[in-house]
Amino acid sequence: MPYRAVVSAEMAKLFGVLSHPLRIRIIEELKREDLSVGNLKDILGITHSAVSQQLAVLRSHHLVVEMRQGRNVFYHLRNPKLASWIMDGVSFISPDASEIEKMMSAIQSVKTVWGPEAKPQPGPKKRTPKA
Repeated sequence: MPYRAVVSAEMAKLFGVLSHPLRIRIIEELKREDLSVGNLKDILGITHSAVSQQLAVLRSHHLVVEMRQGRNVFYHLRNPKLASWIMDGVSFISPDASEIEKMMSAIQSVKTVWGPEAKPQPGPKKRTPKA
């Protein structure tokens, strides 16, 4: 039984590392090609420091590896299957058809009640002061 606890704890650590949106985006960008901090900064639209911080977390958990080419440092995924595995998880966050239909029906109802074509509700008449 302890092996289950060990594996569960390790999986929880992995999910914790993957719990930041920038780290997921970095993993997905590294799926295509090896990139430098500067490349990632431009792609993600964040600071050099923010990229470095996220890469440090990914490196410390052995998810990305750095390669030096002269003065340049490029990063790549230690196991490229990780990016595919993350994309497989998209199916868990995609709404099913019945949820979409319910939402669209709710939107239509709200448009009917709140929309510009809705008739104004009668309210108290304004009094005009007599001169």
